[in-house]
Amino acid sequence: MKYTYSSSATAILLMAVLFLGLMISGCATGRQIEVLRAEIDTVKTQNQQTNSKLDHLDTVITQEAESNRKLRADISVTIDQLEEQISALQESYNDLLQKIDAIYKATTERRRIISSPGAQQTQPETAPPPQEAAASADCSAKYDNAFILVMRGDYKKAIDDFNVFLKDCENHELAQNAHYWIGESYYSLEQYENAIQEFEYLLEHYKNSVNASRALYKLGRSKQELGKIDEAKKIFKQLIDDHPGTLEAEQARERLKDLK
Repeated sequence: MKYTYSSSATAILLMAVLFLGLMISGCATGRQIEVLRAEIDTVKTQNQQTNSKLDHLDTVITQEAESNRKLRADISVTIDQLEEQISALQESYNDLLQKIDAIYKATTERRRIISSPGAQQTQPETAPPPQEAAASADCSAKYDNAFILVMRGDYKKAIDDFNVFLKDCENHELAQNAHYWIGESYYSLEQYENAIQEFEYLLEHYKNSVNASRALYKLGRSKQELGKIDEAKKIFKQLIDDHPGTLEAEQARERLKDLK
């Protein structure tokens, strides 16, 4: 792209013609000639300055065009990389679901074999009664089904299934885990009040739960999301004091820095 300033050149040409005409006709005085020459020089200088500015503008536009081209190319590469990463994550996620399904099917089949009449005959005398074993297997299956729903992101259905599990199997060893995943599901649905109730129930009734640090962290995050900053800070500090060295304690420290 190249610009010219033809109007200045035209003005110089007209002044030159006028100057020559006056010279030829002999009508011009010395003063008029000097003034005309000065005006011609001024127009020349202005024309040079204008052309210089136009050249600079042309350079800037060219550089910006090149920068924009590179920027578009960089953005295109970044988008391609992100799409590749998303695709890889999706594949990993699908693979994880397949593994979970495979584990669930294998576990269900093993429980079916164990609870079958033929298998019961070979069990040692210390084995639980068939009815009790079947009930335990049924409870475990209910828990597994609900847990798979959480992994798939079907949080509403997972909450319903975990509640059924807790109703039918309230004394099962996985009951505390069920309460945690119900709270986690509510948190994922951004139903923070319900999540708080579930996490507080877990922490009150299962004081030595393996889920205590995770429940405390998500309890603090739920309070934070609801704008209860002072309560959130108190919970994060409790988490750091009660569960030092855990991942959740480190996350709580980072949250407290943001909340100062």
